[in-house]
Amino acid sequence: MKKVISIALVAMMIFALATASFYAAESPKPEGKYKITVSTEGSGTATSSAVSVAEDGTVTLTATEGDGYFTKWIMTGSYTKVSGDEYSPEFTIKPNGDITAIASFSVEKDYLTIFVDNSGDGSVSANPTKVKKGSGDTVTLTATEKDAPFTGWALACEYEIVEGSLTSKTLVIKPLTDVHATAYFGQAVPASASGTNNGSTSPQTGDYTFAMIALMLMAMGLGVFAVKKIKE
Repeated sequence: MKKVISIALVAMMIFALATASFYAAESPKPEGKYKITVSTEGSGTATSSAVSVAEDGTVTLTATEGDGYFTKWIMTGSYTKVSGDEYSPEFTIKPNGDITAIASFSVEKDYLTIFVDNSGDGSVSANPTKVKKGSGDTVTLTATEKDAPFTGWALACEYEIVEGSLTSKTLVIKPLTDVHATAYFGQAVPASASGTNNGSTSPQTGDYTFAMIALMLMAMGLGVFAVKKIKE
């Protein structure tokens, strides 16, 4: 009887171990895990805050320049931008699948950088923050008011205006050099704060004033001429 019980216990143990091994082997991998792969192109390093991320999770990509200049992230896979963009050395995304990110570095600086700042109570943003030299790509500058009204832009650079003017809260420009854009709130824009506007397609601050003065002078001249003709 003891022998039969022992055999039964051994059989039960073998069955339990086999069942556990089967379920362990067949257990599916955790769902919602997306793989993040980073590499570099050129002289620099690239890192990711995580090698995998759960569904609805975020990951931050960081590019660090070496002997080369960071140009952009070359992205493969579906994702949603959280902060920064492909031209930002620090780029945070929410993956929708596996992601491959290549940090590209160039020997020479082949891009223009857009720097933004504010003077007064308001905020400012630029989209994108980098453009390739000679590409003709545009940059949208946006000023957001808080407790003080927006008064104007000061651009320390060479540029062309595509849409808006220096007093527009949203200004679209085509940069020809690195851009240093300052949005002023509740105060006058210093007269010497801006750079060169090359062939703008929209009027600058003060253009209408000069035009009105010119028209008034012309009208006064014509009036004097008409009076002289009447007297003759």
